[in-house]
Amino acid sequence: MTYRSIILAAVSLAALASAPFARAQEQYASDQGSVTLSGGPPPPESIHCPVPQDITVDVPPAAHPGQCFARVRVAPTYETYSERVMVTPGRREQRTIPAVYDWAERQVIVEPERVEHRVIPATYRTVTETVVVAQATTRIEHTEAVYETVTEQVISRPAHSEWRRTFVGPDGVIPEGAEVEPTGEMICLIQIPAEYSRVERRVLREPGHDVEIPVPAVTREVTRKVIDQPERVEDIPIPAVYHTERYRRVVTEERTEWIDVPPVYSTREARRQTSAGRLEWREVKCDPRRLGIEPQQ
Repeated sequence: MTYRSIILAAVSLAALASAPFARAQEQYASDQGSVTLSGGPPPPESIHCPVPQDITVDVPPAAHPGQCFARVRVAPTYETYSERVMVTPGRREQRTIPAVYDWAERQVIVEPERVEHRVIPATYRTVTETVVVAQATTRIEHTEAVYETVTEQVISRPAHSEWRRTFVGPDGVIPEGAEVEPTGEMICLIQIPAEYSRVERRVLREPGHDVEIPVPAVTREVTRKVIDQPERVEDIPIPAVYHTERYRRVVTEERTEWIDVPPVYSTREARRQTSAGRLEWREVKCDPRRLGIEPQQ
């Protein structure tokens, strides 16, 4: 409320309070033919103080005979004071606290770890070795029998005894053992020696036989390439490849908080009415005799 509005309100209240009294004065003046009191204090000669008893107006309290009162308007009084005025009322606000970030480093996989199947070719070496062209065998050789020619005496006619007829010889000697026939013939048992003859014959000196003769194997030196290590497949682990990169990481997550915002006050000077404007009776100096009033004894 501004100063001007306060003054206008006070004037309105004073006008409302004085309206009944003004109407009463106007009524009294019309009845008595005297002047009104609304225009200020009348001249002394025109004031007629006695107030009829039937006028229903405010009268001064505790008045004594011989006293005169005038109804005057008392202006309202004001005082200047300091007051604490709320500029912004307290409230509860929902406030979003932004996230806090910082920079960090991390390893990022460029190529993942894998297993590579690699074919390892065979390796060769040169060797010289003896190879058998023909296996060792045995052969059988037949040895013919060995003969020789020998000359030997052989009994072509073995010795034997035989009877031979003969005549007694001229000497007349009869061989011992001979038998003489009466005819003069004589039969003699004669020992005939063996008769020999030289004969040639082949005799076996060494019989024929079979001989096993070992036949050695036939070999030769051969130079050739042989596999030192055969072809194989190896699993070779290939480690992962990493790359270091910088990234922003969240230190504190974004959150929502309710914050009590206190009211905001300011101090300002203002005027306020200490007493309202009013109409009141005030004693005035006057001579009651001039008003036609005799003082009581």
